[in-house]
Amino acid sequence: MAIKFDDWQDVKVAFEVARRGTLTAAAEVLNVHHSTVLRRINSLEKNLDTRLFHRHARGYKVTEIGAKLFTTAQTIDSSLEQLHNNIAAADSTLRGSLLLTTVSGFMDVLGDVCEELQALHPQVQLEVILEQKRLRLDHGQAHIAVRAGPRPDEGDYIAQHLTQLTSSLYANKRYINKYGTPKTLSDLQHHNFVSGVAGFNARVPYFEWADKHIPAQQIKLRVSETSEATRAIIKGLGIGGLQHGVAAQYNDLVPILHSELSWPTDVWLVTHHLVHRTAKVQAFAGLLKAHFNKPQTLK
Repeated sequence: MAIKFDDWQDVKVAFEVARRGTLTAAAEVLNVHHSTVLRRINSLEKNLDTRLFHRHARGYKVTEIGAKLFTTAQTIDSSLEQLHNNIAAADSTLRGSLLLTTVSGFMDVLGDVCEELQALHPQVQLEVILEQKRLRLDHGQAHIAVRAGPRPDEGDYIAQHLTQLTSSLYANKRYINKYGTPKTLSDLQHHNFVSGVAGFNARVPYFEWADKHIPAQQIKLRVSETSEATRAIIKGLGIGGLQHGVAAQYNDLVPILHSELSWPTDVWLVTHHLVHRTAKVQAFAGLLKAHFNKPQTLK
């Protein structure tokens, strides 16, 4: 009976397990749950009516039959990568769509760079995807990522340090006129705060700090997007953390206890090696680097 592959994605998933050695490692690379990886392996083995892996407590080791299949898969993977590389290398024109992925709130930081790109390269259409979930650059979901936090460590990605942005507490003058200015850390117990919703806060240093140090009853507003937290603070709905460069854009904001509280965050420019040298990516990357080489405004 002829062997039929019902779903080539099963082969890709199993190939990643063979490369990484564990379900968890493969799941992280593929950005799926480990149960999905296990289901696809089981499906492929059932379809082929053969065992592709020896299961061990420390991971998965390919069988002899599995090794033959994954040798072919490696050839296919290399061919597809070369095709991707050839297509990317041909993209030497400064026109068409450029996909940038970052998180909510960063448009306040990147707005000037976007404006420069429009002025210098009007044939390029920038598409900004605001997504807390990290998009897969190797799958073409975006050309460039601007990420905050620890250095990205995906093997095929190129991560360049752009800057370190610092946030501190701010409040609108209307709030200050109504509730007064906190002069000490202990004074904060008498004030209202804006923060993030549960499950999101660990990604934003100020939100994480507020969860640990500010009683829940004092957090009068929680949002799932940092951009909306910024707007709430600007509207005078409470004290909250803002990046200095963002706060400097609003004359009605007052700094709160800057010498006592601040939260630095590293910012990274991330590209995939197959599109790193393309004209559009290099043009925007150059503007980003030049922008972040300017001194950060401290209000």
